[in-house]
Amino acid sequence: MKKYKVFLLSLMSFFLLCNGVKATTLRDLYNDLSALEKSYAAAQKKANMTQSEMNNVKASIASTEAEIRQAQQDIVQAESDIAKSEKDIAAKKEETNKMLLYLQLTSSKGNNLLEYVFEANDYTDFIYRYSVVTQMTDYNQGLVDELNNLIKSLNSKKETLAIKQNDLAQKKNDLQAKYLIVQAQYKDDQDDGMKVSDQIAQKKKQINSLKSICKMDQDINTCNGISAVDGWVYPIARFTQTSSYAESRGSVRHYAVDLGVAEGTTVRAVANGKVLARYSSSCGGLVIQIQHNYNGSSYVSLYMHMIDGYVNVNQNVTAGQPIGTSGGGPKEIAKWGDRCTEGPHLHFTMATGASTIGKSSQAGSTFNPVRFFPAMKGEGASYYGK
Repeated sequence: MKKYKVFLLSLMSFFLLCNGVKATTLRDLYNDLSALEKSYAAAQKKANMTQSEMNNVKASIASTEAEIRQAQQDIVQAESDIAKSEKDIAAKKEETNKMLLYLQLTSSKGNNLLEYVFEANDYTDFIYRYSVVTQMTDYNQGLVDELNNLIKSLNSKKETLAIKQNDLAQKKNDLQAKYLIVQAQYKDDQDDGMKVSDQIAQKKKQINSLKSICKMDQDINTCNGISAVDGWVYPIARFTQTSSYAESRGSVRHYAVDLGVAEGTTVRAVANGKVLARYSSSCGGLVIQIQHNYNGSSYVSLYMHMIDGYVNVNQNVTAGQPIGTSGGGPKEIAKWGDRCTEGPHLHFTMATGASTIGKSSQAGSTFNPVRFFPAMKGEGASYYGK
């Protein structure tokens, strides 16, 4: 059953992914969003049903525990009744013995009950004495037999209760095992819902970034003047990576990678796109940011510590097009007064969406560029391309 469920979820994800890739218009994106929302509603309904089943199992466990406690109390009561009956038997035997002893003592010879009976003065006295002895012994023996039967009954009840207690304990174990299974199923259902919820959020974000610039049936890869990305080009032809993405630098993290190159090295647009921003800063020198479209989603690439820039805001660029030269060293410092560089390099990062990337010490929507540039796998990595 578990394998079947995993297969169905994988199949659903595959179709959703395929739908996301094939979406070329806003209408397609809205249709994808509607399908995701239906899938999410179904996942929530399933999770609620699993939650109800889990509550039912918990209630059954509580009921079984109550039955176990009652059985334990009944066993204790049976043991108490057995002890009382055994005590009553002992008392009744002692009472009988005392009565018989009394009768013997009242005999003139005081030897035994038979002599007591045969010491009768006449036939009437004989009948009386005989009746007293037999009635007393028969009555007391009847009580003893009754008590013995009660003990047998109580012992039988005790054994039955012990079996019931064991059965209930096994039932409780089975219910607890079932609860763990249902609980795991509930977590799986919640996780499934969360995955679809994340896809819904991403789809809404994508729609929001495009609905103001694209018509419902217009190709989303071209409606904002940016050609779709078919492939990615490294921003520097050859480099040695001098920092890893999100590495710690004192009390902050550096959400970018540094590519060590000599000042004046050509910096290239990593893909087709439109220049989103160009500005200079005393902590970064010349900065250029470019927006790209890839599989219907928007991305932004950022290039910092540059000496010169060859492109301007709103200008369309193509993959591999030179957009400026790298800095990070004395030439760039002299030109822009950059106080945040430790040597010649290009500061490079990427983010999802269509908005400019903020400070490199803030993660925002940035991500490790290794996603599109496998050579940027960490400090010390090198790339020797064209």
